[in-house]
Amino acid sequence: MDDADADDGHVIISFDVSTAVRVGELEQSFRAQPRSSTSFRYRLGTVTFDEPDAKARADKLNAVIMEFVDRLHGVPPAVLDAPETFVRLFMTLPAGAETLHTETVKRLADVGATIWIDA
Repeated sequence: MDDADADDGHVIISFDVSTAVRVGELEQSFRAQPRSSTSFRYRLGTVTFDEPDAKARADKLNAVIMEFVDRLHGVPPAVLDAPETFVRLFMTLPAGAETLHTETVKRLADVGATIWIDA
């Protein structure tokens, strides 16, 4: 990657949930094809954007993540807390530092999300 690529501010964010049980609150809108008969995968969304300004990029990044977490509203905590449930946030970020707001990190922790970063 050259310096020009590092400064374009290209971001990709995806949010997925995998469970051992069917989740009615997610079933109709977010269900992906099952990988096996014993698991259910829900793709809550993918957003791609380019924002070279660091502050604007951080604000958009946090807003998108909060929207994804909001999609889990109504999912029983017992489902999210189950050991066979995986809530995953995938982010591809430009080179350098990115800022997640405290409230964003707290909301991700509240749903037991794991953060995967590719920079």
